[in-house]
Amino acid sequence: MMKEIVLEGLAAQIEEATLQNWFFEEGDRVNKGDELVQLSTGDGTLLIPAIASGVLAEVYFDEGETVPRGDVLCLIDDEKDLGKDEENDDDKEEAEEDEEDDDEEDDDDKETEDEDEE
Repeated sequence: MMKEIVLEGLAAQIEEATLQNWFFEEGDRVNKGDELVQLSTGDGTLLIPAIASGVLAEVYFDEGETVPRGDVLCLIDDEKDLGKDEENDDDKEEAEEDEEDDDEEDDDDKETEDEDEE
């Protein structure tokens, strides 16, 4: 699920902020609470944290751009959904490895039986 990171928390009189720095790039994993972006206003600096763990899926503003209050800065692809996909991939790989091991054991058993018959 996509989580929107919105420019909020500005004083009532401040309508916009200038994006100074992204601490992560699109595609990077982030943890809930990680500082994602630094913005500046006439009153000071504002750091925006991740509201969820996941992958920084899309960034809507570049450094140096002016961001209006209430605009979406970026999207985080919630890690719950990603974690399930990764777990399924890991389970598939593990099952394939177990199957290969079973096949090798079966081959060893056949060789032993053949030797016993002779």
